[in-house]
Amino acid sequence: MGSAIVDASSLEMEAAGWISYPHWVQDALALMRNGAPGKIGLFESSVPEPSAMLADTVSAAFRNGPPATYQSVFMRNNPDLALRLGERYGVAAEQIICTTGATSAVQLIYAGLLNRDDHILIERPGFDMFANYALDAEIEIGFFDRPAPDFSLSVDAVLSALTAKTRMVVVTNLHNPSGALVTDETLSELADALQERGVYLLIDEVYRDYYDAEPCRFDVSRHSNAIRVNSMTKIFGLSSVRCGWMIAAGRTLEQLKAYRDRVDFAVSKLSHSIAAEVFARAHDFDRWRTGHMDAAMPVAESAFSELSAAELVELSMPLQGCVCFARVVGVEDTVALSRWLIASHGVVVVPGECFGMAGHIRIGYALDESRLSAGLDRLSSGLKEYRKQNAKSQRIA
Repeated sequence: MGSAIVDASSLEMEAAGWISYPHWVQDALALMRNGAPGKIGLFESSVPEPSAMLADTVSAAFRNGPPATYQSVFMRNNPDLALRLGERYGVAAEQIICTTGATSAVQLIYAGLLNRDDHILIERPGFDMFANYALDAEIEIGFFDRPAPDFSLSVDAVLSALTAKTRMVVVTNLHNPSGALVTDETLSELADALQERGVYLLIDEVYRDYYDAEPCRFDVSRHSNAIRVNSMTKIFGLSSVRCGWMIAAGRTLEQLKAYRDRVDFAVSKLSHSIAAEVFARAHDFDRWRTGHMDAAMPVAESAFSELSAAELVELSMPLQGCVCFARVVGVEDTVALSRWLIASHGVVVVPGECFGMAGHIRIGYALDESRLSAGLDRLSSGLKEYRKQNAKSQRIA
């Protein structure tokens, strides 16, 4: 690599104070393990794994030998899995390409649809994976802003940030890190405008199922430049199954299938059989997620209302999804704040610098009720103490 384009894009991320999310998590976990026990992580970004339910599902399916879902996935989807995904998301099974996970899907999309030195436009704040994978593929990156506090997506803002070389726009829905919803109408408007300009739209939907008030009905058949990506990691807490998928149509689908058949033609037969068995019981796993969030949501809303009333944070309400992105009043260096909170109050939140927006923290609230309450109490105490310390240091200075 080492091209001027890649260097310039990397410098833009560094200049924005964008730090690596996975490396930060690695460091935070090391601090948790090496310090005093009892730390509470408010950085989880999915419900806990339903391990007992998964074990029961696998045991029941394989008790008398391999089930009917245990089929070849060589250069094709597991047919049972694709059928159930199609029914769930209101698309034809033929419009689905199953992958090892959502991250694998993104890599396949970049490599299958884009060329070296193409330009890709990514939301900010956003998940650094989208930019990092583009840089690895020597694709030029740029950003459009989803401004605080509501982090809404503006079609005009996206279009004004396009360049003559832009070939793809990347959005998350629900937004990572804020949890903000983008409506189907807005996505359709954006997809139409991009299609007129010959630009793809990649929609990462790994959190979308948390918004169960209204299912997503964005139609890739109407928008053949769009690709929807999802996985079992967030919606069911099942990262261990390693199963994701992308939904596309028309020429876009054909190109992705052709590329998949060349470079990723053998996903795990076992994992995707298990995934099919899980989706056969999707109602139970959905109920696990919604039950968990129904208990956690009022705890989080009450705590965040108190933090906002005390002018410790600014946060758009109501909450959607399982994460939120709060501005910490009076604090710019949220990396330093997050490290101090771990060391001094035993609570872990993700600094906004991991998403290209310093002065904010991402808080995951998909925890058991008692643990969530304790973690948010620690966060409140920590922010109050941090404010006092900063005020004292400013008086001395």
